[in-house]
Amino acid sequence: MGLFTGDDGTSAAHRDRDWAATALGPVESWPAELRAAVRTVMPSQIPMLLWWGPGLVQIFNHAYTSVLGEKFPAAVGQPATECWAEVWDELAPLAGRALSGVSTYSEKLNLFLRRHGYLEETYWTFSYSPVLAEDGTVAGIFVATTDVTAQVLSERRLESLRGLGTVTIAEADTAADVCRAAVEVLRGNPADVPAAQVHLRGADGRHRLVAGYGAAEVPDETVRLAAKTGLTRYLPGAVVAPLPDGGVLVLGLSPRRAFDELYATYADLVVAKVAAVVGDANAYAAERARAEALAELDAAKNRLFQNISHEFRTPLTLLLAPLGDLLGDEAVAGERRETLAAAHRAALRLERLVDNLLDVARAQSGHLDARPEPTDLAKLTEECVSMFRAAAEGAGLGLTVTTDPVMAAVDQEMWARIGLNLVSNAIKFTDRGTVAVTLARTGDQLALTVADTGVGIPPGEQDHVFDRFHQVGSVTGRSREGTGIGLALVADLARAMGGGVGLTSAAGQGSTFTVTVPFVPADTARPAGERVARLGAAFLAEARQWEPVPPHPGGGPGGERRIVLVEDNADMRDYLVRLLTGQGWAVDPAADAETALDRIRAARPDLVLTDVMLPGRDGLELLRDLRGDSALSRVPVILLTARAGSESAVDGLVHGADDYVVKPFHPSELVARVRVHLELSRFRESLIAQGEHEAESLRTAVETRGEIGRAVGVLMATRRWDADTAFRHLVGLSQHSNTKLRHVAEAVLTRFAEDLEA
Repeated sequence: MGLFTGDDGTSAAHRDRDWAATALGPVESWPAELRAAVRTVMPSQIPMLLWWGPGLVQIFNHAYTSVLGEKFPAAVGQPATECWAEVWDELAPLAGRALSGVSTYSEKLNLFLRRHGYLEETYWTFSYSPVLAEDGTVAGIFVATTDVTAQVLSERRLESLRGLGTVTIAEADTAADVCRAAVEVLRGNPADVPAAQVHLRGADGRHRLVAGYGAAEVPDETVRLAAKTGLTRYLPGAVVAPLPDGGVLVLGLSPRRAFDELYATYADLVVAKVAAVVGDANAYAAERARAEALAELDAAKNRLFQNISHEFRTPLTLLLAPLGDLLGDEAVAGERRETLAAAHRAALRLERLVDNLLDVARAQSGHLDARPEPTDLAKLTEECVSMFRAAAEGAGLGLTVTTDPVMAAVDQEMWARIGLNLVSNAIKFTDRGTVAVTLARTGDQLALTVADTGVGIPPGEQDHVFDRFHQVGSVTGRSREGTGIGLALVADLARAMGGGVGLTSAAGQGSTFTVTVPFVPADTARPAGERVARLGAAFLAEARQWEPVPPHPGGGPGGERRIVLVEDNADMRDYLVRLLTGQGWAVDPAADAETALDRIRAARPDLVLTDVMLPGRDGLELLRDLRGDSALSRVPVILLTARAGSESAVDGLVHGADDYVVKPFHPSELVARVRVHLELSRFRESLIAQGEHEAESLRTAVETRGEIGRAVGVLMATRRWDADTAFRHLVGLSQHSNTKLRHVAEAVLTRFAEDLEA
């Protein structure tokens, strides 16, 4: 059998075949063309098949054997029609063309082969080439074959996965929607996923089918088990995999493909893709629910602002009107007038806060509407700025205003609020230099610019200065008071007028705020009247609190207890000074921690009463400085703050405060606490002084005993006395000379030392 000389199983099967029982007859009788063809096919490493004769008897090499599967070894010498009976309807026309002398080429032809016990989906690229006999007739067909099944399946599955990748929550609102979209993508690949189901768990804990196609026979218990355990189960004909939040995906498997490693990888990727979009949808739904809840909460907050602000107006009216009447009475004078004026200023500040809260609520609900009216804008701007003239001079600042003559239709109250807020802020955060206000018209735009030479705003904070309730923590001004509403309200008002606000700033070099609004020309002007004056009064009431603390003596007459008071609000500071001095205590007021610390170190006070929120370093930092200074560590410190809550009190006490008083407080309570801590401090200092005196007495006694002992020793050594004799001698000398025993001992020791030197 010289034609089948290979040592592989295929060559051996060909040698063992009884060729005489086939249409080809004994090998010895094979024509030269057949022998030549066999010698070409058998040693090749490429899968090759040879069909010979009218019956298309098969001869193939070892590389081709894997194509046959379970058809080998019966396929050796078997007619093609018998070997490939299940696909002969597809192959017969191609073989016929080759037998007629025409070569064929087929690419990625789908053939369902029964070679592994089931009808298998396969794909092939192959050619049929006629083999001619010596007389020119077609004696056989040479078949060159490539199995491209893996390539076709990979391309198809990749396209399916790519389709799943396009499923996003942008096109679907709920998890059920994205599941339906994902199932529709899988429906386009029935060869790999002949069936698919998605079960989602409802609010009642039960699973419901929300999307699916085909028939996947999976028991309900298996679905529940996958959801409960979170583990993927591989069943005959199906994969059952868990999805986020208790969902389950069921994938039907093709009966035409073995569930091999590549198929399992594809199924796992499908599960991962669907799980990802379901997870995204659930997260989106949760975020949407959260956003809706926040929107409702925001709306409730706005309603609360509006309701509270409206409710404040009645008591404010009942405060402001009587206080105004009393201040208008010339008979009210002296300290009583100062107290009433402070109360009136506080009520004006509260009214401004209420107005701001109402405007914030209107802006957030989209109801902050401008009511334009003809206005002499230059005059209105100058009036707003001039209200701060005294405050700027008192702070040592220059205040300039430059305006173009402009007649325009604007909302006068909104414009005044913008100007008052910006100028007030500029003065508050400018220690030295100038605040310059400019009004200019450029084309169809009006620009109000407020520039200062103050502390400036760090770059990281500039994007947030117009956020509601945001305060720049690293910037210090004349006061730490404020709500963080002012600049946000400026931005809201500018937008309501159809414009906007911009900022340029550099830390330590100042800030420039520019408000631009559309220019709507007007021929006449309507006076602003009392509205702007009323608005300005509230701002001036706040500016009054920034006035510098007047010089104050560091202590009081002999016997007075001295208290250092640290409070940046001028009205509150004046009130506390009157309250404490009325108790006979000397009060040394300061507006910031640095000034207070200098005065404390210059003359140790009996007590420090400090606000927590201060410009620059706060009250807690002042407390830490005092507790870290050995000379001042025992000075009693009472913290005074508007921040209520046990956490704030604990924070102060942990840092070493002796007490913590929350505003608003009852005057008698504050006086009582100050008195208690003054007495406790005096008692503590008395005990410490007594203890130091006793320690000094004990130290003297110990030193005296040591000197007497040394003198006894000298007498014992020089006079050969025993201890009792030497001690009696010293006592006798003391009594005889009427001198303390310690001094007699010192004299004995001195004489002994002189004798030694001699």
